[in-house]
Amino acid sequence: MPQARTGRVSRRAVLGGTLTLPLLAGCAAEAAAPRTGVPALVGAIASEQDLIASYEAARAAHASLAGRIDPVLARHREHLAVLRRHYVPGSGERADEGGAIPPPRPQKIPAAPREALAVLRQAETKAATARVADAGKVDPALAQLLASIGACEAGHAAALVGAP
Repeated sequence: MPQARTGRVSRRAVLGGTLTLPLLAGCAAEAAAPRTGVPALVGAIASEQDLIASYEAARAAHASLAGRIDPVLARHREHLAVLRRHYVPGSGERADEGGAIPPPRPQKIPAAPREALAVLRQAETKAATARVADAGKVDPALAQLLASIGACEAGHAAALVGAP
């Protein structure tokens, strides 16, 4: 049997609305709060983009190095994909959050393969050092990811030692 509309709000609707308000307020506060890990995340994403662009440039300049650098290039693409999953689009665009992700900037690749490997090794070492520094500035979950990527980049640098 249908009930007549009385113009009153049910107790269930009031309770449901009361429980929802703090959740919505929390979302609004979270959206307005600065995200302290954004600069480190943006830096890591930019670094991976730069490394990928550098490896692609080295591969284009020295096809003979492909067998040696392709596995490292694949790892950097994996790193970038994981880092991008942590980045909320637009989250770094406020001035207090570190800025938007810049376009890739590859290293200048020398004509000699041995020198090209040295440039890549130096870029890996610089990136590894930056990831370790960044890990100390972010929350534990992101710190663990950045430290893991830094360790991998240190391994890449060690693997690039020696003749091509």
